[in-house]
Amino acid sequence: MSNKNFINIILVLGIFIGISLASISLIKRVNFETAGGWVANIEGAKITKEKYLLQLEGLRSDKRSPLTQKDKEFVLERMIEEELLIKRALDMGMLRTNPMARGTVVQQMINQIISDNDMVEISEVELNKFFTKNIGFFTNANRLRVKQIYFQDQEDGSVASFQKATQAFDTLLSGGTYDEAAFLGTQTALQVPDTLMTLSKVREYLGPSLMLIAGKLEPGEFTTPKRVSGGYKIIYLVDKENSKPPELSDIKNQVISEFKKRRDDQSLRNYLEDLKSWYDISRNLDV
Repeated sequence: MSNKNFINIILVLGIFIGISLASISLIKRVNFETAGGWVANIEGAKITKEKYLLQLEGLRSDKRSPLTQKDKEFVLERMIEEELLIKRALDMGMLRTNPMARGTVVQQMINQIISDNDMVEISEVELNKFFTKNIGFFTNANRLRVKQIYFQDQEDGSVASFQKATQAFDTLLSGGTYDEAAFLGTQTALQVPDTLMTLSKVREYLGPSLMLIAGKLEPGEFTTPKRVSGGYKIIYLVDKENSKPPELSDIKNQVISEFKKRRDDQSLRNYLEDLKSWYDISRNLDV
């Protein structure tokens, strides 16, 4: 065994020993069978009896023999150690400094916010109204007339290109013209022919993913900045020629999926707007 591996093992053992010693001083033990409310208190962070019993039931289902007192203590210690690691991560500021930790928490929050939507049944009236209102979205385009604004990455990375792409997107969002937004893009980028083209021809210029997105736009609509090789792109639909609209019964599952997606997006947007009113926010764009 190399010295490096030996040192790593010692460090890992040290961490677990430290956790065990910390748990002795931090935890207020209770009688597992008679206590109500919580089974451990780690500096104010309580492990509820309900959560503990669920973990205990999981172990019971995996064992053929009855649970012993040692089994019960084992489950509690593992839960305590988990709580300690979470507390330590928070104390170290990992939610602010670790992208993976932040991303996981953000995704779990989003899942929590939209979880109630799955319990709400979609009525046929709602579905028909949604389908009729968005018939163009579900109708395949035969030909498209599109424009693209390309923002090439700079030598120092993609930050500057994304900032310019965001600025152009904001220009369009606030009612600015395509030319005003395109002025912020890379002027030497490949131009898409200014004419109606078949989807296969559009694909040659935009690629398969952006072609599919463009086909769902209505004339005058545009995409958010999309990451592509070497930079970002905004796709702007000038005109489209549609095929015959489909029947709802033929694409019902697709319509339901899109209805749920937009409902979830709106639920998340409403929740975020509420958060902005609940907390004190100061903005400083002069940087």
